[in-house]
Amino acid sequence: MEDSPAVSATEPKSPPTLAALISGSPASGDVVRAAETLSRALGIAWEAIFVETPETDLAGAAGSRASEALDYAARHGGTVATVAAATIAGGICEHLQSSPAAHLVIEAQPARRWRDRLQPSAIENLLAREPDILLHILPSIAEPAREATPLKAPVRMTATHYAVAAVWVGATLLFAELLHLFIPARSLDLVFLLPVIAIAARYGLRPALFGAMLSVLAYNFFLLAPSFRFDPAAPQNLVMAAVLFGVAAYTTMVTGQLRGRLILSDRSARDNASLAALAQRLTREADWESTAATLCEHVHGLFDLNAAVFRERNGTLVITGAAPREPVLGPVDRAALEWCHAHAEEAGAGTARISSSDWQFHPLATSLGQLAVLGIARDDGAEPVRPDQRVLLSTIIAQAALAHERLRLEDEMRRGQP
Repeated sequence: MEDSPAVSATEPKSPPTLAALISGSPASGDVVRAAETLSRALGIAWEAIFVETPETDLAGAAGSRASEALDYAARHGGTVATVAAATIAGGICEHLQSSPAAHLVIEAQPARRWRDRLQPSAIENLLAREPDILLHILPSIAEPAREATPLKAPVRMTATHYAVAAVWVGATLLFAELLHLFIPARSLDLVFLLPVIAIAARYGLRPALFGAMLSVLAYNFFLLAPSFRFDPAAPQNLVMAAVLFGVAAYTTMVTGQLRGRLILSDRSARDNASLAALAQRLTREADWESTAATLCEHVHGLFDLNAAVFRERNGTLVITGAAPREPVLGPVDRAALEWCHAHAEEAGAGTARISSSDWQFHPLATSLGQLAVLGIARDDGAEPVRPDQRVLLSTIIAQAALAHERLRLEDEMRRGQP
């Protein structure tokens, strides 16, 4: 009888990690601070994960809070990740498949709408999909008003849309008149579902309701006996109107959700491709100057910004890389740069510190301390990045900080060699 090998007893196990789920709510800062404290107490690595869904409003306060939380995680020894998914539970579970975690710090989020209470919460979904993970649930902080808006492609209502709806209904009426030669009129009301669905999917709810109303009138006046007379109280008219209006509303809702997911998927694909390209380029660089130049070129190409990286040398902050050209900093800009480097906090345009500066400065800091400073600015003096771009910028800054940390460790290893 052969002995089976004890694989489970000999295979090395990966060390446990801790993850913090960032939602962009007012409690996001508390979540990352709790995760940092818990990771230190447990002696394990940690990361902050931001899950973007079609309902996430990156252009509002939620996007700013998520960006600040990711910045905090990157500056205090945590790694950061952004995931695009249809739901928060689905996104975090998908991420945990590739990056398993033994602990998850999450905010308790009560249902805000009555229809949310009919579905399992994000926490219930997480427990169902990841039964072995240990959840650390923080109390939520109520917001004064709902800020998140669905991510949908805006559709402007114009007179042309209503005219197109009328044309489609007219074409459907001609088609129904031809069918009327072969089949009875009472079977032709279903034909008018086609223009209503098409209009709702293409132009939205109001043109679809307009098309549904025209369909009821056309069917009643031209096809329903007696012809060329309109009977508003006919039961078939009321049933047809109710069905067409319901189909228009439902089709608009479904297509709106699909548009939101499509926009989110496209943006996520572009962002992930950009981050992957930057990570590959940074791993190939072996010195401070080339790493800074790569970072500046990427930020300049992605956001169309002036970018520069500053590093302390002999007690003075000097430029180690810039794109498209080296900047000339004024006294206010220099003051914002010095503040950012000294306090490891954002400073300059669009921040709470020295906002009169034309440049915005971000610290490249890790658990090893302050390593460098990234400065960004626009030629027209406007705020460097839009609110919906801050999460992407935070992830890039975190990658850049880790690349500079690698350079610092390599320098220390060289100095320690005999």
